[in-house]
Formats: sequence, structure tokens, C-alpha cells
Amino acid sequence: MNTQIKQKDSKRYISSEVRFYTVEDVMKMTGWGKKVVLRIFNDPEFPSANFGRAFLVEAHALIEYFSVKRTKTGDYHWKKGELSDELRKRVG
Repeated sequence: MNTQIKQKDSKRYISSEVRFYTVEDVMKMTGWGKKVVLRIFNDPEFPSANFGRAFLVEAHALIEYFSVKRTKTGDYHWKKGELSDELRKRVG
């Protein structure tokens, strides 16, 4: 059961279900290669957690991360909302 709360032009999602995604899950959702996804998971700003040797990211944290424009040395160019909207469709 998802509930949407609107606060000052930003959307927050509250869910009774906590869902985590692995590197492989993110690769399937985005269509990106392992090298690119691992680079993102190793970014200090990315909300991932290490459990043993596995990287995990919570679904809502993943959507929130990609809802903000980020630029990394010319390699990454995220348009605000574009990827987060697509991930929201696949996750939700």
C-alpha cells in the first residue's frame, strides 16, 4: 500500500513494504552495464549499503537519488525526473 504525500513541489512516497535492490537488479531496470552500475554504487552520494560483499539500495532511496540532476565529469548527465519516472514505474 503506497501513500503519496506532497510537500512543497516534491513528492515523498511512504510504503509499508521495504524493498532492496542489488547491482544486478539495477542493471536490469536501467539496461546499463555492470561497470557503470558499480561506479554509481561506489559513489559516496549514492544511498547504497554494503552487506558483506553485496551492495544494496532501498527502492525509495534509489528513486529519490535519480530525481535530482547530477553531473559527473562529463560521463553522467541525468535530467531531472526522467530516469526517476521510469524507475518509479518499474519499482512501483
